[in-house]
Amino acid sequence: MRDSFGTRIEEGDYVLSAASSSSLFKLGVVYLAPSGRPMMEVTLSNWDRPQRRSEVGSNVLVLRKADGTVPPHVAGEVAG
Repeated sequence: MRDSFGTRIEEGDYVLSAASSSSLFKLGVVYLAPSGRPMMEVTLSNWDRPQRRSEVGSNVLVLRKADGTVPPHVAGEVAG
């Protein structure tokens, strides 16, 4: 799976996942379910019912890779 900018999403990545039809978002760390499906441990969300775990949505952005690096599209925004 890749994020909206083409960065490969891997286990341990810190991501932002947002719903396209509303202003709902969640931040969290990616892990793989036993089926191999990418899921996330939610660290912050603006949902009424806080979730501990959730699916990684289709509108997703990798903010920090598991190795601590920052993808170029995020680093460019921070520097600019």
